[in-house]
Amino acid sequence: MNFYLGGFGGWDGSDFLDTGGYKLYFKQSELADPGPSKIFVFLDMRSDSIDIGNFAPRMSGWPNQPGLYGLYDLPGFYHHFACGFSFADGHSETHRWRDSRTTPPLQENQNVSDQYDSPKNPDVAWLQDHATRPKN
Repeated sequence: MNFYLGGFGGWDGSDFLDTGGYKLYFKQSELADPGPSKIFVFLDMRSDSIDIGNFAPRMSGWPNQPGLYGLYDLPGFYHHFACGFSFADGHSETHRWRDSRTTPPLQENQNVSDQYDSPKNPDVAWLQDHATRPKN
């Protein structure tokens, strides 16, 4: 589940994640910016990246400093290097990853690191754009 839909029980995790400057959504009405069709709720997540029950997009560099892009968690790629997403308005779609750094080889029976620098990765930009918005 998208971390920005409630965070860690209402806490933004900013003590150890780059999440403090971004909205946590708690009610459907709060999704007006950017709209519920733009914010994902669930996704296919890689089995070796599941650790604390959510998917936290790393927001560093969003929207105009792509040299700072990276990932905390890794999305699934089980559908020919694509991932299934459901959105807050109820629709779903499959998104195909374009950068191989988003889909490193699966580590069977292990957990992968939660810190991946991935400068200028268009997949990170897509995840960021569909996760949250800056706090006003």
